[in-house]
This record gives sequence, structure tokens and C-alpha cells, in this order.
Amino acid sequence: MKPNVGTSIRALRKRAGLSATSLAAACGISQPFLSQVERGVSAPSLSTLYALADALGVGVSELLEPSTSEVAAEESQVIRASEGADQFARVLIGGGASTDLEAYEHFFTPGDGDRGWFAHPGQDFLYVLEGSVELQRAGMPATTLRTGAAILYAGEIAHRCVLRADAAARTLLVCINRPVEGTATTSPNMETNALGAPHQ
Repeated sequence: MKPNVGTSIRALRKRAGLSATSLAAACGISQPFLSQVERGVSAPSLSTLYALADALGVGVSELLEPSTSEVAAEESQVIRASEGADQFARVLIGGGASTDLEAYEHFFTPGDGDRGWFAHPGQDFLYVLEGSVELQRAGMPATTLRTGAAILYAGEIAHRCVLRADAAARTLLVCINRPVEGTATTSPNMETNALGAPHQ
């Protein structure tokens, strides 16, 4: 994680008139950990970033703060996908507060452990670039996705991706931060492969 993420969090916290203790409590994290995040010593997970953004009244992309939607690989930010584990995601599109889209490249490695659950407004588009992952959504059967498979689902439903195979996997996650006209958010089982055919 680059230091500007922590700097953005601290600036937005001060602008909102919140103490580090109160913000940490609102997000369910410890004040020492928040302090480490603000100083760039520790990296928050994606779910913690969403909690911080919600508590601060901003979009998560405003915390990530790339200056444009086109981010070169060497300039993109790397965030921890889950606290307490060596799981990482690379921020491809963060944008500003008005950005409707965010994009992340997630890396899954055997032995890293399961990632935390999180939910957020809008919808997610998940595409498996390499390997196989299991998409878990609260109250729904788990869905196994292999290379080339894609799925669009409601972000409001608590969800996470889990590596069940012995080989590494890599996914592209696009977060759509608003309802999409013509798309049934109440029916998230819209799974296709890369060619648009149903994926079994």
C-alpha cells in the first residue's frame, strides 16, 4: 500500500471531525491498527477500506486516490486482501469520488487462508483470469469458477472468494458502485463463460 492511502484516510478523518478512536470503533478495528494504516505501516484489507469509506462518508475509490483511470502497472497500488494473511490485490482503477467503477486484480496462493467477508453498495463483475476460485455469498450455494468464467452479482450480499484448489489463481474484480439499469440485482446468478455461454 502506498502512503497516500493512509494520508487520504487521515485527511478525511480530520475533515469529518472524527478521532482515530471513534473511527476505528465505527469500523470494527483497533485504534493502533488504524494509526499504522494512516502512517503507511500496515495495509488495510479491502473489506476494511469499505468500512472506512462508509464511516467517512466517501467512496472507497477516494481513499485509493489514483489521479486517472489509466494506471500503469508500476504506478498501481497493492492492498492487502485480508488482515493477518499474505493475500494481496492490485488496484487497477480507483478513480475519484465520482467514479462509478473500481477494478482490482486479486491474487490467490495456496496456504494463505480464507479471505474475510464483505459487502458494499452496487454490483460486482468477477472474471477468472487464471486457476479456479469458489465464490461464496451469504445464504446462497457456493459457485465454483474456473479460468474464463465470469459472474455478475449483487455487492450488497456479503461475499468472498476462496481458493479451494492446490494451484494459485488470479481474478479480475470490477465493482460497479451504483445500480445498473436493465440488470436484475435481485437475481445475482448471472454466470457466463468468456464466450457468453452458461458455465456449468
